[in-house]
Amino acid sequence: MIRMKSTFKIILLIFFISLSFGTEPEYGNFSTTIVKNIDLNYLLYIPDGYTPSEAWPLVLFLTGKESTSNINYIRSVGLAALIENGLEYDYFLAAPQLPENMHWDPDAIMALVDHLEDSYHIDDVYLFATGIGDIGGFGVWETAVSFPTTFSKIAPMGAPACTEICRVGAPSIRIFHGLLDEIVPVEDAENMYFELDYYCDNDNLEITVYDSLEHNVWDHVYTDDQFLEWLTGSSPTYGANSPMPQSLSLFTTFSKSIEDNYLLYLPVGYEESNSSWPLVIFLHGAGSAITNIDEIRHGGPPLLYEQGMNTDFIMLCPQLYDNVHWDPDRIHVLTQEIISQYLVDPSRVYLTGLSRGGFGAWEYGVSHPNMFAAVVPISARDVPGVERLENTNVWIFHGDQDTGVPWQGAQFMYNRLNKIGADVNLTLYEGVGHNAWDLTYNSDSFWTWLLQQQNDMIANTETGTGFIQDSSLLQNYPNPSNPSTTIKWVISETHHENKIRIEIFNMLGQKVKTLANLSMTAGTHEMNWNGKTDSDSIVSSGTYFARMMVNEKMIDSHKINVVK
Repeated sequence: MIRMKSTFKIILLIFFISLSFGTEPEYGNFSTTIVKNIDLNYLLYIPDGYTPSEAWPLVLFLTGKESTSNINYIRSVGLAALIENGLEYDYFLAAPQLPENMHWDPDAIMALVDHLEDSYHIDDVYLFATGIGDIGGFGVWETAVSFPTTFSKIAPMGAPACTEICRVGAPSIRIFHGLLDEIVPVEDAENMYFELDYYCDNDNLEITVYDSLEHNVWDHVYTDDQFLEWLTGSSPTYGANSPMPQSLSLFTTFSKSIEDNYLLYLPVGYEESNSSWPLVIFLHGAGSAITNIDEIRHGGPPLLYEQGMNTDFIMLCPQLYDNVHWDPDRIHVLTQEIISQYLVDPSRVYLTGLSRGGFGAWEYGVSHPNMFAAVVPISARDVPGVERLENTNVWIFHGDQDTGVPWQGAQFMYNRLNKIGADVNLTLYEGVGHNAWDLTYNSDSFWTWLLQQQNDMIANTETGTGFIQDSSLLQNYPNPSNPSTTIKWVISETHHENKIRIEIFNMLGQKVKTLANLSMTAGTHEMNWNGKTDSDSIVSSGTYFARMMVNEKMIDSHKINVVK
């Protein structure tokens, strides 16, 4: 039922409807309703031929700030513009007006959806959401996070990154962005893609980056027949005034080459020993170490090592390559190289970091959960997907007076792991601020505990060329390719003689080549991809994905850039 706060709004509603309908109803009329005490105006496009006897899909379309002062703006943009110009449609399109506070309230959005479901015969299995820009696209993310089981498909465009993204339960997600976007950096879209891919195990996910576009990608996306067919499930039909589909080149940034600096400490007696040693991987925080690798020596375990701490382990200390983010893929490739070149005990590999490095430890641990005997984040913020560490020993350290990274994030991570029965400990230092690492790393009991941990799943196993703990894809070489490249992968003992499938996909998620599909032994494998499809056609320049499946479950993926 539509409720009004005042006689004025009732008159306003009648006025709007009288303008839109005349003697015969026209679709695209806008109405006014009150949703959970939030005034929410909206355009509603009702499909021609609608009858309450059958259920119809509903597409939710969220715009940006331009609609706050004039609801008619919505008619000129995106899906609404296509319909106004003659696109035939067999679904409801609801396009609300952005409230004056410039923020989409997920509760208000869902109350509108509920209202429409009460008023019309909407098929709640076919609820789709799409939105544009830093407000509408972000509104789609937030609503999908807040109501994870509502939408079957979502398509944010030009949208900033969102937190708690693993809560999104939409079975199908497509992300669109312009490479030249100066309002919302393309990295936001890429970060969302990789979080969903690596941490959230989303199996139906695509990202499209347009190399020649800035913030406004939606005009091109919404006129793409393939997108419309994906979104609504039917081939679009255009009227005489509707804009024709446009063809643009696509581009996705590829992984940076692995040329990272690092410090490597070998224990006394290593050169004379033929036995394997534990490996401690230490990730430093943000700061001068980014430009001067010697700064890594001035804190944490490297400082203790150089001051003469009695150690019986190898220690790897990578240098953060920029001031932004520890890339799990880059760390992993470097770690693999160290493991293959030195005498490392594969069952005793430990990961720790402080501040930004602690966050990196979380991310690397979550992305390769079976690799480590223990993960120790210190003064770090929380990350999604931590449940993947259920079989890993975890000890979290934080100061209860930390104002930079509040301790509640550490408590949150502990609670999530403890809930699933993981072996996890949390130490909150009373009266300590952000620097919780000095107390931790100077504790003999910490090191005693750490070096006692063992990864039981891989204990006493190794390959002939150095053990690789996770089944994973390695960086292909060369990358970019022209067009031939060698793709390498490793099979862990846990996947020995399991069915392995290595495939190449294009940016549209279409498979172009199956490189391998058979049972494989543990160890390192490689195969050359000559840049051809299964039908022996040469692929065009662009970005492709190599994906690794083990027993029909995706384990890893890497980007391949083809330049001809």
